[in-house]
Amino acid sequence: MFSRMGSWALSLILLLRIHSALTGEFQVSCLQYPILVEIGATVVLECQLILTVPVVDLEIRWTKGNALIHLYRFGQDENTGQDTRYKDRTQLFASEFKEGNVSLKLTKVELADEGDYECFVDLRNMEMESAIIKLNVASLGEMPSINLDKYTGNGIQLLCESQQWFPEPTVEWRDENGKALAQQSQPIMIKNPKSFIKVKSFIDVTSDSGNTFNCLLRSVGLNKTASAVFYVPAEFYPKTSGWLYAFLLIFFTILAFIIGLLLFFRKQQRYVRDLANRPKAAEYLQELQQNQDLKMKFESLQVELANICLIPETALMRMTDAKVDFTLDGDTANPNLQVSSDTVSYPAEAKIPAGVSKLSVLGNKGFTSGKHFWVVEVNSQSPWDLGVARKTMVREDEPALSPENGYWTIGHDGRKYWANDTNPLEISLEQKVQEIGIYINCHAGKVLFCDMATRSHLHTFTVSFEEPIYAFFNLSQSGEMLIS
Repeated sequence: MFSRMGSWALSLILLLRIHSALTGEFQVSCLQYPILVEIGATVVLECQLILTVPVVDLEIRWTKGNALIHLYRFGQDENTGQDTRYKDRTQLFASEFKEGNVSLKLTKVELADEGDYECFVDLRNMEMESAIIKLNVASLGEMPSINLDKYTGNGIQLLCESQQWFPEPTVEWRDENGKALAQQSQPIMIKNPKSFIKVKSFIDVTSDSGNTFNCLLRSVGLNKTASAVFYVPAEFYPKTSGWLYAFLLIFFTILAFIIGLLLFFRKQQRYVRDLANRPKAAEYLQELQQNQDLKMKFESLQVELANICLIPETALMRMTDAKVDFTLDGDTANPNLQVSSDTVSYPAEAKIPAGVSKLSVLGNKGFTSGKHFWVVEVNSQSPWDLGVARKTMVREDEPALSPENGYWTIGHDGRKYWANDTNPLEISLEQKVQEIGIYINCHAGKVLFCDMATRSHLHTFTVSFEEPIYAFFNLSQSGEMLIS
């Protein structure tokens, strides 16, 4: 085993001896490259003690992680605290201690033995020294077996299986001439509870692939290969005779012809049935006249509906006669707004602060009785809400704009117009609104919104005037509203 260390290891030992002679200390040196061993074999974890003084009160301790592997002190082995997995499987070379050989012999190597082993050496009147050596374990699995798995159209699928591998082997299929065959999918590697790997590999072959197939599984670390050969007799491959091809061609041709005839007769029957169900000339003229009458009635109803949405001239005059003057109350305004007596705006270049969903302000007059009317000019591109609200409901947490929360408003989200009712209603308009009239009738308990340009009614809320109602203006983004 020592012969594998090579010239570099001998040079290292020579340098360590020179260093120890100069310092009066000792060094522990293990192999610097990992040792690979097959499961069930015996391995020596080579470790050398380099020193220039006699070995006195030598203590050698081999560990793996927190587990004690082997302990030698006071001139004998003391393995009462040894990990039970290593019982009766470890040995030191006591006769070679004087030559500095502190290697550990490990028999019946198991998969769980893989890992880093550390050798601690303690001499009297000297500090403890240690070195680490890495052990890799590999398992050459069982001889593979090949079986016929299933038929695949014009070929056969073969299955190659083997288990007890570690680590994963490489898999290769070859034909009878030793030529590698392309696999349809990657081999399946299944790890069992003890970390051993079961290998399954499939390959599809046809009569053109030959009759003899070889499955080779190779352990790269151990440089060993396990293989199996499978012979497929020519009689096993599926065959299709020329008569069968001719029969199938004739069969499907006749089947297509029969299906075509059935579809033709079905189409003819449907055509005859449709002819029987068609109305006579008199019936057709009668239905045509009924359709024309219905169309004219529908157009008339559309005109009547449009007239209903328009506010009569006299009603509009009564509303405008109730015009009231008020200014905006800066004390109720969001500090981010720019407010004057009749204008509220939010700069386009400004950014709405985080957590703020509304930028609102109230009028300075509250209404509990009488009739009141005012007009608001709005930006048709910017989102906004306007109407009336109870002053007690306007607070920091800004509840949703709904009658339950003390708001009776309509709004614009930049694309559509909405009545902010308990269940928001879309207001259908053919063109964008520029001026909105707001009319309050406290006695009737109504708040009405109308488009001043088209004199059309937008929405009406029913309100209980138990406490003062104030004009309400809200900007959700940059924009401007003006009281006129």
